[in-house]
Amino acid sequence: MEYVIAIAVVLVVLYVVFGRGDSSSSTSSVSTPAPAPAPEVVADKNNNGITSKAELKTLTKVQLFEFAEKRSLKIKKSGTKAQVINEIHSQLK
Repeated sequence: MEYVIAIAVVLVVLYVVFGRGDSSSSTSSVSTPAPAPAPEVVADKNNNGITSKAELKTLTKVQLFEFAEKRSLKIKKSGTKAQVINEIHSQLK
């Protein structure tokens, strides 16, 4: 019975020495770089001051929401992408 206890103690000591040593050294030496800032949403590609529906179609739905928010436009977020584009285009006229 004493042998079983001695083997269990040795296994626990080995786990503590080798198990924790690997995990702590790998997490401290690896550093993650800071994420780059998101680029600004540009819908007017040709820089003529007018944003067309074709230019709005190149944006994702999330980018369309950001575009509308920056220009203080009120749009429904529950609509489809086509509905969002129509609302933005009609408010920009």
